[in-house]
Amino acid sequence: MGDDMIPIYLCEDNTLQLDLLKSMIEKYIFIQAYDMEIRQAVHTPHELLDLLPDQSENAVYFLDIHLHSDMDGIELASAIRQKDPRAFIIFTTTHSEMAMTTFRYQVEPLGFLIKDDPNYTLQILHCLQSVLEKSKIPASPNGRLHFRMPDQDLFIPIHEILYIEATGAHRITVHTTTAIYQCSGSLNETLSKLDQSFFLCHKSCLVNTAHIRTLYRRPCQIVLDNGAVCPCAQRRFSQLQHLMGIE
Repeated sequence: MGDDMIPIYLCEDNTLQLDLLKSMIEKYIFIQAYDMEIRQAVHTPHELLDLLPDQSENAVYFLDIHLHSDMDGIELASAIRQKDPRAFIIFTTTHSEMAMTTFRYQVEPLGFLIKDDPNYTLQILHCLQSVLEKSKIPASPNGRLHFRMPDQDLFIPIHEILYIEATGAHRITVHTTTAIYQCSGSLNETLSKLDQSFFLCHKSCLVNTAHIRTLYRRPCQIVLDNGAVCPCAQRRFSQLQHLMGIE
């Protein structure tokens, strides 16, 4: 398998459902010649977490919500987000009412598939297509981050971005060296358009490491070039240190 393949992980406690999901994904990958591969197909959340690499790999995760384990699919998704902030998470379930629950947990899934829906297999294909489209989105034309506004198209120079914070339901605020912009979008969606210099330091904050001036261990905080202070989750601090070249 090539290094440029997009990895896919499956977690489903029902063997028949797992085999069906795996076979459908493999069929679509083969027919469409997608640059994807199924890395693992497991029955329990702990199996999956043990298999994940230490470094983020922007993988795709198909997760059953109702797992017969001490951890359900939503909790598993939250754990995956800590290891792979740019992950594409797709939930599968027989309970359509669970859709709103997943959004309340702020794991920002790419899709929500109902197993007994007549279009279930077609929705799998649509999710794979969506992953490919999002994976190929360039950072922006000429190094600018693009936001489509109601009456205009906004292009923000990426090198000017200090940090981006979540400020509401699908609303973000982009702080730059010259201005502050209120835009529609989510942090994970925006992160997928940026390069590796951007880091999700907190569930509500995305920081440009090129503008970090100081890291404080207690409390875990980040001070940027303009003096702005951003929070950093304790569990993500060591990842940030590694990214900054601190051993």
